[in-house]
Amino acid sequence: MDIPVTMLEIRTLGRFSISVAGKPVATVWPDESIKILFCSLLSPLDLFFTYDRICRSMLGVPATLTSRRRLDETFIRPLNIFLIKELGFTPLITGQENIRIDKHHIHIDAFEFHSTAVEGLRLLSIGDNDAALRKLSRANSLYAGSYLPGMEGKIIANTRNDLESFHQTASRDTIKLQRGSVRQAA
Repeated sequence: MDIPVTMLEIRTLGRFSISVAGKPVATVWPDESIKILFCSLLSPLDLFFTYDRICRSMLGVPATLTSRRRLDETFIRPLNIFLIKELGFTPLITGQENIRIDKHHIHIDAFEFHSTAVEGLRLLSIGDNDAALRKLSRANSLYAGSYLPGMEGKIIANTRNDLESFHQTASRDTIKLQRGSVRQAA
């Protein structure tokens, strides 16, 4: 018998929310810094994050044995415990050198926006204007606002700026393509 898989939905554009089957989960976080770590790992711009980058972002120091131990005790273990309690599992994958979110059975709106915008720009670069217009229009419709608005953190702020830049480019190119399509039809 097949067991249905429930998709975890994480919204990061315009607001932050986590839901399962439309029901909000993880609405009250044990600590804002734990939430910032989790949200930092949601960036669609990186496949994984080195411990050095996370230590510098969260602790303000490079990764050493001491800072990694502090990162683990202060942030990673409490985050894992919280996620297991709230979601029934933890999507964190920790390796020797890096940490990432296992995106299996997780839908993150920023990932969909980013991959759609990148694909639209790729199609535009090879001259497939009709397909590019469809992708870029879709990317524009997915962009529901700033990435994790009001949330602090170096990784989050960098991602916010980069996604805003992607959105501006997608919007500009969509308008150019629409005007080009109108001229060709006339």
